[in-house]
Amino acid sequence: MASDNQGPTIIAVTAVFWSLAVIALGLRFWALHMRKRKILAHDLWILLGFICSTALFISMIISVQNGLGRHAVELISTPWKFTIFGKLLISIQILWCFSMTSVRMSILNLYTHIFSSNDKLRIACHVMTAVCLLWTTGEVLVVFLLCRPFAFNWDKTIPGKCGNLNVAYLLVHSSNFVVDSTIALMPLPVLYKLTMPIGRKIGVMLMFGLGASICAIAIARIALYQLALQYDQADFTYSGSLLYLFSAMEPMMGMSLACLPLLRPIGDAASTSPIVNWVKELVPSSLGGPSWNRTKGSGGNDRYVPTGSEEGLQPITHVTIGGTEHKIWVAPNAVHVTGGQKALKTDKQWKEPSLEMTDRP
Repeated sequence: MASDNQGPTIIAVTAVFWSLAVIALGLRFWALHMRKRKILAHDLWILLGFICSTALFISMIISVQNGLGRHAVELISTPWKFTIFGKLLISIQILWCFSMTSVRMSILNLYTHIFSSNDKLRIACHVMTAVCLLWTTGEVLVVFLLCRPFAFNWDKTIPGKCGNLNVAYLLVHSSNFVVDSTIALMPLPVLYKLTMPIGRKIGVMLMFGLGASICAIAIARIALYQLALQYDQADFTYSGSLLYLFSAMEPMMGMSLACLPLLRPIGDAASTSPIVNWVKELVPSSLGGPSWNRTKGSGGNDRYVPTGSEEGLQPITHVTIGGTEHKIWVAPNAVHVTGGQKALKTDKQWKEPSLEMTDRP
């Protein structure tokens, strides 16, 4: 049965998802530093989620050391491990619950900041915040009150009884799926109505919609629990191993995805790096298109024109940003923006194809 030991796989996969969460969190705070903004509530919630997820990771490691992933028959010579394993399962359930709630609270608080002018979405976020807190309360009550006395959770030799574990589990985790899917889909109608190029709109919607992938894990956890019930529950150290692996993956994956919308400063910095600019100069030439040059126009303004096509610029529109007027000039193969490159880094977006400038909602 040694070949059936799933413990190393559980630790390895959990370590990968925890590492991704660490990277995402590090990039999030690097982007915060680049933008020079203060730490907000959604940053603190995600930090709390990371602390709980790290504690969950540690609990998984200790659980593997005490039988998780192995057949119960292999633990007969070390009966005390069953007791430790049972206690750790309680801690894993609580840490999973707190990790999920922290990530959700971070996402909802982020929504209220990004879409602060949308009253309907802001109210919906407050409602979902209350729902998340109620869900957390329900999960904690199930863990601590379902079996009486409490020690009966890990010691079946003492007098005691438990409520209907199957019904309680399905209720908690079905509602978990509903909450996850609702939070993931909430901003999509607002994003769909934004005025921006269709390609970028789809990209932004996909970035926010990635949270829906968490719902797949929630469904998988329900299916894995039903599968575990088909086996001997006395061998739950083995049959329930994948279930608890998915329990660790879910909040860690959610944390990584929750950081994505805040990484734009890093992407902007990377897109203007010397290597990327060098590649941009090579690609048009290799495709037979024009090679763009940056030159100085009158008054020290930057001009972006193709090689051999630096004449014929005509004014098309004027834009006032921060009290300063900027002119945008175009030619058949050229673009010229007065005021230097800073004019290209404002919070304005093109509304294609009419070239109308519009504020972000």
